[in-house]
Amino acid sequence: MAALDADLRIGQVYVDHCVELLNCKRLTAADAARAKLFTSELNGRMVDECLQLHGGAGYMEEYKICQLYQDERVHRILAGTSEIMKEIIARDLLD
Repeated sequence: MAALDADLRIGQVYVDHCVELLNCKRLTAADAARAKLFTSELNGRMVDECLQLHGGAGYMEEYKICQLYQDERVHRILAGTSEIMKEIIARDLLD
């Protein structure tokens, strides 16, 4: 949980930085892709870890974590898959 908390805080700083860039009209596609890739992958790890903490009860629909686990996967697909985000970042690195 401590490592996830650290990643979450670091991700928030980067997203805030991207918002500043956007407001100044300097946000690049690669910066946006980095933010989307990092935060959507982090979301997946966080929900997976939380489900693990609940054990088998995490699969019981009465628990919120079950719904979160079911809904989370789409975040790595909507608005561009993680693979597409990596491609955008790689192109930026090679330019």
